[in-house]
Amino acid sequence: MLLCATISATLAASQAADAASPAVSPAASTADTGAKAAKRKISPDAIKKARLTMLKNQVDLTSDQETKAKPIIDKYVDDREAAKGDRAKLVDLKNKYDSDINAILTPEQQKKLTASKAARVEKIKAAKAAKAGITASPAASPAKSSQ
Repeated sequence: MLLCATISATLAASQAADAASPAVSPAASTADTGAKAAKRKISPDAIKKARLTMLKNQVDLTSDQETKAKPIIDKYVDDREAAKGDRAKLVDLKNKYDSDINAILTPEQQKKLTASKAARVEKIKAAKAAKAGITASPAASPAKSSQ
């Protein structure tokens, strides 16, 4: 869930950066096939930066905490890149990341982070429900009119 939000924030930041730098194209990643070929490959460095920025904004990190969080985030993103496709390893990495980040946060910051994650999950659920309602409506209309 945090990954979805991070990727979303990173994608927005990446699009802004791409507007200034036309050297990167959406088809830059030719190794992907099918629907993935149309997706833009977000650099690990952009993901790292977006995760750190999001964490700073969510819990108001101190400069000392930011210094401690950066290597945790860097390692997590690098390990995720290396573990692509291995769901069990990805779950282990996420659990380790969450515990490492929580270890550097104060109890108040931990509560803020938990609340922020819960709000993000609710927002995603609402968006999915709205999308399902939109996609279900056109399909349901012709069926009703043919009866």
